[in-house]
Amino acid sequence: MRKIYLIPFLIFTAKIIFASNAIFEQANKCYAEEKYQEAITLYDSIQQSGLQSTELFYNLANAHYKLQNWAESILYYEKTLKIDGNNEDAKYNLQLAQLNIVDKIESIPKLFFEKWIDSAIAFLPFDSWAVFALILLWLSFLVFCLQKLIGIQLPKQLFTIMIICSVFTFIFANNQFEQKTQQKSAIIFYSSVVIKSAPSFSSNDLFSLHFGSKILITDQIGNWIYIQLSNGNKGWMLKENCKEI
Repeated sequence: MRKIYLIPFLIFTAKIIFASNAIFEQANKCYAEEKYQEAITLYDSIQQSGLQSTELFYNLANAHYKLQNWAESILYYEKTLKIDGNNEDAKYNLQLAQLNIVDKIESIPKLFFEKWIDSAIAFLPFDSWAVFALILLWLSFLVFCLQKLIGIQLPKQLFTIMIICSVFTFIFANNQFEQKTQQKSAIIFYSSVVIKSAPSFSSNDLFSLHFGSKILITDQIGNWIYIQLSNGNKGWMLKENCKEI
């Protein structure tokens, strides 16, 4: 019976994907004809159907950029990079869009080994690191069995090296998983937001943020969120003034 119920679902899903592909091509045509608002409307309709992809987000970002909607373009470039952290075009265009916003937030400089670790983690997507971790773990088990149970002579340090590599690949996979699922970041979508020292309108003003600034959400109480900037500044603001990436 489950298979019978599954067939209509697959047909329905296939229809959605087919229709979305047609709309995507139509949106690309509007973009090529410089009808950017029409293209955005079509891209948004695909997004509302529940489908997501780097191509969709990247094209949405470019269309908003053409209309000088800086906050929207930054949001969708960030969404693109959340799926594909190695998309060089999205990285470059994001930097161009950020030149047009008010807040120039400089990140706290990282040490050379922190940069190296970040680059290593971003080299492959989460699922690839996870697959490598499983493969190395099984190969380690196989090497152990060959050495201890069958008595085949292999390099003495091979098992240790493979275990260490499997641990590192697991750490890389887990780090990416946490960044994508647990760490919440957002873009400010209000002309000027006053960041407070506590989740209350009567608390002290700390600093202000404007359209397009990126924040990291670390806590929430009711409608108030506790945010942190890349330069280390922290404070409270209303969640309604931003959109999550």
